Amino acid sequence: MAPPHCEIRFDDNPQGVYHGGQVLSGSVELRLDKPKLVNDFRLVISGCGEVRWSERKGRDRKVTYTGKEDLLRAETKLIAESNSNTEIPAGIHVYNFSSPIPVNVPTSFEGEHGKIRYTVRAILDRPWKFDQTCTAAFTVLKPLDLNQHILSTKERKKEKLVKTFCCWPCSSNPLHIAVEIPVSGYVPGQKIPITVALNNTSSTSVVGIKSSLERKVSYISQYPREKTRVVGKSLASVWTTVTRDEAASYTQKLEIPSVAPTGKCSVLAIEYFLKVKVHVDGLHSNPKVKIPIMIGTIPYALPPMMTTNAAATPYSGDIGWSADVAPDIPSAPVLPPSPTDTEVPPPSYEEAMHGTAINVNDDEPNAIGFQAFIPRYPVYKFDSAMNK
Repeated sequence: MAPPHCEIRFDDNPQGVYHGGQVLSGSVELRLDKPKLVNDFRLVISGCGEVRWSERKGRDRKVTYTGKEDLLRAETKLIAESNSNTEIPAGIHVYNFSSPIPVNVPTSFEGEHGKIRYTVRAILDRPWKFDQTCTAAFTVLKPLDLNQHILSTKERKKEKLVKTFCCWPCSSNPLHIAVEIPVSGYVPGQKIPITVALNNTSSTSVVGIKSSLERKVSYISQYPREKTRVVGKSLASVWTTVTRDEAASYTQKLEIPSVAPTGKCSVLAIEYFLKVKVHVDGLHSNPKVKIPIMIGTIPYALPPMMTTNAAATPYSGDIGWSADVAPDIPSAPVLPPSPTDTEVPPPSYEEAMHGTAINVNDDEPNAIGFQAFIPRYPVYKFDSAMNK
């Protein structure tokens, strides 16, 4: 006797990517090889932010920290209510569903000690037996429009560092480092143009420059008390070998992979920064510079403007687009209408960088099937647009 087969599909959206404010719609297909007696067959659409981790206190005690924020909850009956048990006959049965997604819910994310996850779960409530469930997850994107943050992200960012090396009994002459990027707002698929200027007056040689995109995730517990656990991760990097470090300038381009946008809920926050580490010869510590950046979902509609005195002039540097090719905003199932008429290919929705397939059944012992899930994020193809 074959077990029941259940599958959840999303209408005209096979990748299951939605934005807050859109309507989630789809169908549940149930296949039975013989009639099944049930108390109820219902659908639960839910979303929540959850964190959980444990820490050892002393030799024998362990404390578990948890936090949760409910973001979405909708429930509907897939079969008509009855005063007694209902028999679902053998065969293929399709049940349609539809539910709006709240406007301001945060973006889906799967992390080491927590998640922001949205699911559709069909539940067969069986008399005198455990429930059987079928679950599918979907990605929700909270649009982060860089045009709405242009005052804080459009200006050049420059950080300087002076490093001396200890040569007993005194310090060496300094190594001067200056790191500059044209703006601090980017979207996946875009390349960060990095300029690193070195002026090395020390006797320690510089061997290379490594620039990396770093993510910081803060997991915030509520019980047994509020506590924050921070986890950092390097997501992408680029290396340049230094051949002349006395007084030289180096340029790098670091491409942003498919990652969640900057954002937060009450129990989880995601931040990004650019880290530039200058590698030196010998046993000295490598100096590093960090610049906070914002990862959005909607790119600048036009090249960022740099203000000099009272006049505004466009920045001519290469930050992923040109004045003649401004990025457009994609069509459904994704972002809001574009603020520019210039066309560029809409983004693809790619699985999260370093993502692994998640079992969204939450260890349900009577789950029907397994639908793997990795969140997807918009990735723009600026190079292909500029080559048209």
